[in-house]
Amino acid sequence: TWNDMNEPSVFNGPEITMHKDAVHYGGWEHRDIHNIYGMLMHRATAEGLIKRTGGKLRPFVLSRAFFIGTQRWGAVWTGDNSASWEHLAATVPMLLSISIAGVPLVGADIGGFFGNPDEDLLTRWYQAAAFQPFFRAHAHHDTRRREPWLVSSVAMQRIREAIRLRYSLLPYWYSTFNRQSLSADLVMRPLWAEFPDDTRTFDRDDAYMIGPGLFVHPVVTKDATSVSLYLPGIHKTHWYDWYTGVSRQSPVQLEYPVTMDTIPIFVKGGSIIPRKERIRRSSSLGVSDPYTLLVALSNQ
Repeated sequence: TWNDMNEPSVFNGPEITMHKDAVHYGGWEHRDIHNIYGMLMHRATAEGLIKRTGGKLRPFVLSRAFFIGTQRWGAVWTGDNSASWEHLAATVPMLLSISIAGVPLVGADIGGFFGNPDEDLLTRWYQAAAFQPFFRAHAHHDTRRREPWLVSSVAMQRIREAIRLRYSLLPYWYSTFNRQSLSADLVMRPLWAEFPDDTRTFDRDDAYMIGPGLFVHPVVTKDATSVSLYLPGIHKTHWYDWYTGVSRQSPVQLEYPVTMDTIPIFVKGGSIIPRKERIRRSSSLGVSDPYTLLVALSNQ
């Protein structure tokens, strides 16, 4: 279920929302409950779906508006973005901000809601979103069709590989979300949350961790041939390049070469990353498939 424009959005209203003196049930004016309106719609929808199935099915409810407590009811996305490199870059700090506020299942519209992304922008957006919790392509009905099979064969293959990589990591995603549900560990976490004693992470919002084991630095600039990234950890953490397996010891600042086929990803030493490598039409078909374990050794 999708709860859209539930701030609520009123296009011809003041501040494009409901009048502040609109009176709700119980005599409450809208000025007093505006911030919880979206969260309560999210909650009511989720509880209604649970009641409808007698608790047998787990609901999925996506909401644009949210507040404290929203994480109990479903996912959130960042709303109407645009097909631009600037908006692609903005997804990282926006999603990190929502994540540390306690909402783990967050994402942005791949390719931008408004406008028409070129193939490079669309490819880079899929590559970035493949390592963000909520993964969805979505666009305004007046934009050009942009399904991955409608772009060139080269771009389609790059997007396919990003999607396959995400699906292969579903065991890791589920493990990370399980820890979040039990102990409130962050799923998409700023570098400083994982390395609080490394002061050089405090102003970095261009890279992040997925769970405790994966470092990701999305490429968010046009025609990039390298990215400047910082591998954190003042206690000589080992970081393994996803593609080559080459180990680097932190702390280290480096210019990492990229092509349109690569996403800067590193595995933290001391991590075990579970994967499922078989390609299936849906994740449910791979429940009994074997696991592949990527074991990254630490300095101990």
